[in-house]
Amino acid sequence: MVAGIVVIAVYVAVIGVLVLVYERPARRRAKISGRGGDFES
Repeated sequence: MVAGIVVIAVYVAVIGVLVLVYERPARRRAKISGRGGDFES
């Protein structure tokens, strides 16, 4: 039972880290591209 909880906790932690790492640069890129040609066209 404890092993199952640990597996779920590790899975949630990994997904959370991946989301944070992916989303932070994505927002910065979106702002940069939004101010460029993508926004005007």
